[in-house]
Amino acid sequence: MNTALIGFILFVAVALVGWAIAELKNKTIHFKHSEAEAEGEKEMEEHFMQNGAHEQNLQDLLKHNCTKGYSAVD
Repeated sequence: MNTALIGFILFVAVALVGWAIAELKNKTIHFKHSEAEAEGEKEMEEHFMQNGAHEQNLQDLLKHNCTKGYSAVD
C-alpha cells in the first residue's frame, strides 16, 4: 500500500474517533447558565425592547457612540 493512502486512512480514523468523543461528551455534559449570565441576558432583553425591538445598524450605533479617545480609559 502507498504511504499516502495509509496516512489518509489514519487521518480519517482519528477524525472519526475525535468526532465520536465530542458527540458523547455533548450528550453526557449538560450546560447550565449561571445567575450572572441570566441577569445579563435579562438586561440585554430590556435594552433591546428599549430600542424598539429591532437590531441596531451601524448608523444607530455611531449615533450613540461615547468613546473619547484616551480620556475614556482614565
